[in-house]
Amino acid sequence: MPIRIYALAKKLKLDSKVLVDICNKAGITGKGSALASLSDEELAKVTAYLEKGKKKPRVLGGKSAAVSKEESSAESKTFRREDYIAPTGVAGRKVPILDAKSAKEKPTTEKKPPEKREKKTSALKPPVKTTPAIKLAPMPPSGKPPKKKKSKEPAPQKPDIKLPPDAIRAGKAGTKPLSEHLRKHEKKKKTVDKKASPRKPTPAGKPDHLAPTTTGRERPRRGGGRVAKGTDTPTLGGREARQLKRKRTTSTKRRGSDDERDGSTRLKRRNRIRRTGANTAAPRKGNVTVHLPCTVREFSEALGVPAQTILGKLLALGMVSNITANLDGETAELLAVELGVEVDFQHEANLEEKLLEELQQEDDPALLGPRAPIVTFLGHVDHGKTSLLDRIIGIDVVSGEKGGITQHIRAYRVEKEGRAVAFVDTPGHEAFTEMRARGANVTDIAVLVVAADDGVMPQTEEAISHARAAEVPIVVALNKIDLPGVTSQRTFEQLAANELLPTEWGGDTEVIETSATTGQGVDDLLETLLTVAELHEYKANPDRRGLGTCLEAELHEGRGVVAKLLVQNGTLRVGDVVVCGSAYGRVKAMYDTLDGRKKYKEVGPSTPVNVTGLNVTPGAGDHFYAQEDISQARQLAEQRENDLRQKELSGGRSHVTLENLFERLSEKEVQTLNIILRADVRGSIEAIRKELTKLEHPEVQIKILQATVGGITEADVHLADASDAVVVGFSVVPDEGARILADQRGVQIRRYDIIYQITEDLRAALEGMLKPEQHEKELGRALVQRTFHISRLGTIAGCRVLMGNIQRDSRVRVIRESRIIGEYPLDSLKREKNDAKEVREGLECGMKLSGFNDLKEGDVLEAYKIEEVARTL
Repeated sequence: MPIRIYALAKKLKLDSKVLVDICNKAGITGKGSALASLSDEELAKVTAYLEKGKKKPRVLGGKSAAVSKEESSAESKTFRREDYIAPTGVAGRKVPILDAKSAKEKPTTEKKPPEKREKKTSALKPPVKTTPAIKLAPMPPSGKPPKKKKSKEPAPQKPDIKLPPDAIRAGKAGTKPLSEHLRKHEKKKKTVDKKASPRKPTPAGKPDHLAPTTTGRERPRRGGGRVAKGTDTPTLGGREARQLKRKRTTSTKRRGSDDERDGSTRLKRRNRIRRTGANTAAPRKGNVTVHLPCTVREFSEALGVPAQTILGKLLALGMVSNITANLDGETAELLAVELGVEVDFQHEANLEEKLLEELQQEDDPALLGPRAPIVTFLGHVDHGKTSLLDRIIGIDVVSGEKGGITQHIRAYRVEKEGRAVAFVDTPGHEAFTEMRARGANVTDIAVLVVAADDGVMPQTEEAISHARAAEVPIVVALNKIDLPGVTSQRTFEQLAANELLPTEWGGDTEVIETSATTGQGVDDLLETLLTVAELHEYKANPDRRGLGTCLEAELHEGRGVVAKLLVQNGTLRVGDVVVCGSAYGRVKAMYDTLDGRKKYKEVGPSTPVNVTGLNVTPGAGDHFYAQEDISQARQLAEQRENDLRQKELSGGRSHVTLENLFERLSEKEVQTLNIILRADVRGSIEAIRKELTKLEHPEVQIKILQATVGGITEADVHLADASDAVVVGFSVVPDEGARILADQRGVQIRRYDIIYQITEDLRAALEGMLKPEQHEKELGRALVQRTFHISRLGTIAGCRVLMGNIQRDSRVRVIRESRIIGEYPLDSLKREKNDAKEVREGLECGMKLSGFNDLKEGDVLEAYKIEEVARTL
């Protein structure tokens, strides 16, 4: 009896992925998923492979094992340099050779007889033949190196320059310690000299302190010191010497007599301001960044330009302003150009952009934890989606529905086999399409419910397209299998035609036969869903603020606005500020979707709840985010409401067409053309697919979202509106409702009767997206014979065409003395006072260039035209 791989893995207590790899190693191919089944023969192969892997190689007897162990240890034993036995110096003696046995044994005090050792060695392995010994020459005696003679010269010494502690403290205080230290040293030296030698009379009877320090007219050199004659004491030079001289002169004049004071002349010195050369003004900066809006003061500080200069520039531009006035973006850019500074202006990001930046940040993998999978039931009307879901959960919703059809979105969270699963029941394709159009992917696994008696219907094919566009795994539930005369063969063929190949036929799509009435296959369906969720390992971060999608909203009499929210990531708590579309508010209460009387204080990922506290009803499919401040949420909601109103007044967004596809390509580097294909028969679809595979290019790609048989309906228009696609019909026509809806939504519908017309139009559209190549075509040359200056027109050149012809819509290149002066468009071309389209070779004409009047006689005017050549695939 066939058994699935994951069931066998549970029996063997192995991981499903490990058992899949074992199947491949055992030679069983085509089993790439844990949901695949194994036949009895394949099960026997896997069991035999596992039993073979458990067997271990037998170990031989004790002696052979000991031999192998000893040999391996002997081989692994390496000889070091210390194991070498040096020669004793006696001539003729051989160097003993060490074998593995002797190298392994340790030296002992007791010497064993060699006979016993040879017997033991021979018992373990055959005797080793001795090799000829190696004779080595004795080691030469090593002589001592000669000693170097010591030099008699003394070792070089470093100058010992030390400053007293007073000089060091004065240096820290900001004075000049070196000059003061030298001055004190000089005074001390003079005192010692006076005591050692007798006093000499000074010339002209002057006192000692007025005695000249230099002889003759000799003046000290600027910036350097010199040594006095007859002494080893260095004298001060430069600035320090002049300062010391001024101090001595001042003290002498104060102590002098009145006669000397009257006879002396005082030099009047002007107080000069010392300039250090340091500029205290803020330096002008190069490439800076300025955040807009900003004031004049902020702009001045950012650029390093005085505010008065900026105000002067503004006044020159005719704007009277002050330092606290705000600058708009255009004025700031104009000021940057006037000042010649490169400025990178950054406009303040709105709340929507900041919110998107926060959401785009990936969570830390260490904070991620497992979450429950979200399963959505899709399918045709009256195929048993709600009945099957009621059977799984254990409720009865079908009996209370009006008309027996589902008209609202429902979401539940239940516990099955100790694991939580979130189920979403949709009434049809439109709600799911709107969710996908707004970028909400609330589905992890899509369950496609197909009735066994009806098979694949148009709504079923549409559901397949929606699930494939959402990029989620698909599990097919073949319902109503209990009806008499029902066979699954026809449904398998229809699923295979829609690229859903069942696993029974070697595909990857799981098809479970179920019955909502009898409960057949419900457990298998639930086990399959849990296995798929286990393989994909869905995770979320419960520590961040809650975010998710609004599935539906209504207005309750007692509670007000009640929104059905599905938390996809983070944790939502009572009291959190939530913004959802154009609605905002603080969460007042959260109720369970199954039991309306059950309340929650906080909910984690993959949990649907009914939330109250929003100001208005949000739209189905809008995202909700938990914010920190309610004022920020209010501002974001009002901004979204204004954008929505402007969008409605503008008539909606423009959709892609085959004509404006090149303009859309200029916005993005790689553009995708989505196509919804409708044809009369299945063979036409296959042929069109084959032709479209030939249109491949790295700059653009074609993606077929849906390819079905039949006429164009409103559902196709809804799908094209949500996915921004073009509807292509081959030998079919749209109905009246689809035509009206396409005109309202701006969706383009293209109809064809010949298959090659589709290929030609799409090829032309793709080639039009490619940037054309430009080629220059030379038309003719003309010689300027005379120029006429007219005040109201400019300079008119009277020319003669030397070669080719001159056309009115061409460009002209001015050549003077074999040098190109410039290239300008031709403004006017006349022949005998009449406008001419072209002038041929040998004729005279008048020409006026646009934006250039400096024409001279003898200039050559070369006319040319730039032609654009379209690129091909």
